[in-house]
Amino acid sequence: METTNYQLILEKLESKASLKQEIYRNTVDVFAIAKKALSKLASRLHQDYTVKDPSVEVAYKDAHQFEAELKFSGDMLLLSMHSNVFNFEEGHRIYSTSYVKANPSLSYCGVIYIHNFLADSIKYNRLADEGTLVARILINKEKRFIVEGEGQLGFLYEAFSEAEINEDVLTHILELAVLDCIETDLQLPPYATVKDITLHQKQTTLAASGYPTGKRLGYMFKSEVQQNNNL
Repeated sequence: METTNYQLILEKLESKASLKQEIYRNTVDVFAIAKKALSKLASRLHQDYTVKDPSVEVAYKDAHQFEAELKFSGDMLLLSMHSNVFNFEEGHRIYSTSYVKANPSLSYCGVIYIHNFLADSIKYNRLADEGTLVARILINKEKRFIVEGEGQLGFLYEAFSEAEINEDVLTHILELAVLDCIETDLQLPPYATVKDITLHQKQTTLAASGYPTGKRLGYMFKSEVQQNNNL
């Protein structure tokens, strides 16, 4: 019995652990290309627009191994890579495709996230501020990819690609993400929902350098954000 279990462990390591390590390496490679594409996009925007209007700041920052930033005016595009490998939930449409049916291991993916934050959220370290997930890029062991996201990113790349992901595709994805950020305006909440404030809320707000803010929610007090999340 022990020998059988041990052999099963070895088989599982080969089918799962080695697979996930391969996908992790692929995701690291793709993330490096994505950083390069984001840096180039920043340089182009700086050259073609910032020289016309220096008040609109465009800047790229390689934050660390798993994160990079593109600041454009009041917006921050945050590119990040998750260090783990995932599979889709049971019943997901991906399992009905001929591509995955032929080889179920192809459904395992590494993930690269594209978030939109307000630049001031980062600048003033407003920890209660919320960002928005614009898109996530899923990469499998063959470097084929799917994109789930907002706007055009919600349907252009909804099935596994026929070819490996490359810099041109990543540039297109990032450009669409920037467009989504620009087109999504910061909206004021109804006056009645923010007209009353306790002294504690005000002191906390001032200490955090302003009202907790996010594009999708306007500005709200943290307690109101938590209350809405519990509805």
